[in-house]
Amino acid sequence: MMNNMKYTIRILLLGLLLFGLTGCHQRVFPTDEELGDGCEQMVRITAKILPSDAPLRAMGDVRDDTEDDPDTPFDPEVVDPESQLHEDRVDHVMLYVYDNDKLIRAVFYHAPKITVGMPVAFDGLEVKPFGTEAGGIFTFDLMLSPGRYRFVLLVNDPKSYEEAKNGNIRDPQKIYLSQMTKETGMLNTEMLYFKNTRNSITLYRSGLHPRLIPMTGQAMLTIPKGNDDGTPKTVTPSINLERVFARVELILTTANKEKTEYLSPEIANYRIDNRDYFDGTTSGRLTKGKFVDLVDTDWRAGTLEMLPTRGEYTATGRNMPEDSRLYSDRTSTDYLQYFRDGATYRTQVTTPYAENLDSTNKIPDGFGFGKMYHQRSQTRWSKFTVNLYYLYIPPMCIDGLKKEDMPYILIGINTTGKDIPEDAPAAAEQMTYFRLPITTLVSAAGGGIEEKFEVRRNTTYSIYAAFRGGRLILNDGIKVLPWKVENETIEVDIDDAKTPPVLPIEK
Repeated sequence: MMNNMKYTIRILLLGLLLFGLTGCHQRVFPTDEELGDGCEQMVRITAKILPSDAPLRAMGDVRDDTEDDPDTPFDPEVVDPESQLHEDRVDHVMLYVYDNDKLIRAVFYHAPKITVGMPVAFDGLEVKPFGTEAGGIFTFDLMLSPGRYRFVLLVNDPKSYEEAKNGNIRDPQKIYLSQMTKETGMLNTEMLYFKNTRNSITLYRSGLHPRLIPMTGQAMLTIPKGNDDGTPKTVTPSINLERVFARVELILTTANKEKTEYLSPEIANYRIDNRDYFDGTTSGRLTKGKFVDLVDTDWRAGTLEMLPTRGEYTATGRNMPEDSRLYSDRTSTDYLQYFRDGATYRTQVTTPYAENLDSTNKIPDGFGFGKMYHQRSQTRWSKFTVNLYYLYIPPMCIDGLKKEDMPYILIGINTTGKDIPEDAPAAAEQMTYFRLPITTLVSAAGGGIEEKFEVRRNTTYSIYAAFRGGRLILNDGIKVLPWKVENETIEVDIDDAKTPPVLPIEK
């Protein structure tokens, strides 16, 4: 009996020496030589911001549609606005590390220069500054045992910040529907460049979140054996970050390249609707801007869905196994109410929301159209001028959507040159309207005839448009025919598709 007890004690002590005294997180590793002894070690994760994807609507060049030389394209201007407009600004990153489906590490990283108003650590959440930052590349140090893990990053996510400030860890799959405190309305260049630059510290100090472009990324990474000298081991590959929103811009042409002649003589008589914006009760112009808006819905303007849904276009995590990917949670009541299909969305989401996409230098004195060649919008704030002006909208991926469900650019032109009386109806007879859907057309899987309309994340929608002969000519000779106004009812004929429009503000 005594000999058996001694043997049991020896086995127990041996087990403690091998497993208990190390204090290490044990996992099943590919090889001991590659992954080491299983102890936690300092590793360095790298993430990089992907450039915006190529334009997927109105790709190519504006063509002036002349009879003698119909295929002569305009020469597009090459633009790299990301640094200038703070499109690559990162204030904070919420990092999730999963061992299979179990969350084992949550770290809230913030920019080293932004410390005021940041969350404090609590049980389950670490808070620390991220490391180097250069050219859209960021590093994050943390302790991990060797093994293979799923990494998910939510960048500039206001709900991650709000939840951490309240002592909670945000569920990365959760959809926030019209619940975004101070987040309603389209994101634009002015918010990114001016308001955030001057007021971000004040906002964080008061517990609010500045308007920033949210990003996300995910990857399956293998953590190898650490460095012998204890320095952080850099893990490869880096995690790609994509912008959750799409960027929309309008590039307008009214004249030849030398800006000496209008494309059509009648453009010299074009005017804008100089009345006040139609508020739903009084007369006024239909565009919030002087002549051009981006129109979406107020519901989408206040909705944030960070991770892609299944079947949605995404540029990050493409090399992950399907069962390892983390997707937005569209299985809740929110899904049934809004996301189930196009018919459901169309029934529930009906209130239009418009934002100005005018250019400060497109309308000279007299409210006519100057001679412009391939001209982007600009914005002015106080004494400062930014050369480019964009609007940013959430992605849109719902089965069964049609072109008329998509957000669109609305352009209103007084082609008659005659003044519009103040008491004229909102859709005044002098006005001609053009509706340009913002959409990516996706062919059905398997080569079927059904097509899908989407707004894709991390994608630039550049609409190159030129006025000529009462028409709006888009890229590759696509002609967008105008809405004709009769008795306050606008009828549309776009690409030979009869589609009734929706006014930006309904009566």
